[in-house]
Amino acid sequence: MFGVVKADAYGHGAVSVSLELERLGIDGFAVARVNEVGELRQSGVRGRLLLLGGPASIEELACAVEWNATPVLTRRQQIADWSAWRRRASGSRTPLGVVVELDTGMRRYGVPLDEWPPLLRELRSAPELRLTGLMSHLAESELPESGFTALQEERFAEAVGALGPEERGAVSLHLANSSGALRRASARWSAVRVGGALYGLDLAAAADPSPGSGLRPVMRVIAPILDLRQVPIGTGVGYRRTWKAARDATIALLPVGYGDGFSTAYGIGDVLVGGIRCPIAGQVSMDSLTVDVTGVSGVKLGDECVLLGSQGDERIGVTELSARAGIAAYEVWCGFRSRLPRRILDPGVSS
Repeated sequence: MFGVVKADAYGHGAVSVSLELERLGIDGFAVARVNEVGELRQSGVRGRLLLLGGPASIEELACAVEWNATPVLTRRQQIADWSAWRRRASGSRTPLGVVVELDTGMRRYGVPLDEWPPLLRELRSAPELRLTGLMSHLAESELPESGFTALQEERFAEAVGALGPEERGAVSLHLANSSGALRRASARWSAVRVGGALYGLDLAAAADPSPGSGLRPVMRVIAPILDLRQVPIGTGVGYRRTWKAARDATIALLPVGYGDGFSTAYGIGDVLVGGIRCPIAGQVSMDSLTVDVTGVSGVKLGDECVLLGSQGDERIGVTELSARAGIAAYEVWCGFRSRLPRRILDPGVSS
């Protein structure tokens, strides 16, 4: 199992997530940028690292190799380029291990399938390189009704069939992302790359997982009430006074805004206060937002408000925020910026 910790572990904190997963015995990690490789290595992560998408230049390839990460080869020309660099730069005759990504239908990264047989022959004849893995990526495995995943599985299996017996024994084969790993045994092969599911999201469920699914959200976004003020009926709140009090109301001020990653697009929605859904009152500002807490009995300064997560019997999940904004669920997580303080909890400790 490769834990996908690119983009700061989908906004959760790549270093803390990776160190904990390594403590738990995960097999390796996948990132998308060379600087992410360096960050993990400098922070003490020692496990296998896979550089998804491949290095964009020879300079990035050199950095990846220096940090002991396995580069993903996505274009046929890279065989000649990487072999030439290895001949020039290496004082050792040890071949460089590479993973080849095939395009089985995603139409993003990867070698076209019709180039796979000649690429494999070229790779076999390049003593500077050694094939250690073969991978592809599923385009819509979170859609149970789609037949395209099965087609990608067939294409990948056909490509695997071109490997010789010794290669099959030495090469790691991985096709499944989170949805494939969770729901399609036929897509698992010898390894899986798990991203969203690590952080508690099953996209195939079309909603945040129920407690019985075995997945629990890792991220919870909270803020204290900084101020409370009473506003008469008809009073406008926030920029352009777009929200008007429909009654005499109590307005709470929270120190989180779009500068922290709580998008203005989340503003037509609720925040949890005292386990009650309270509407956001007015536009989300850069550093703050205002909430109508009139319906919360005994509300006071310092009370914890939940922007993402559970409180009492209520819950605001990542798919709810993504639906408000019309964006991908992963984009919600990645949007929360480093300016927002993070508190890492030990496993099993309630927040």
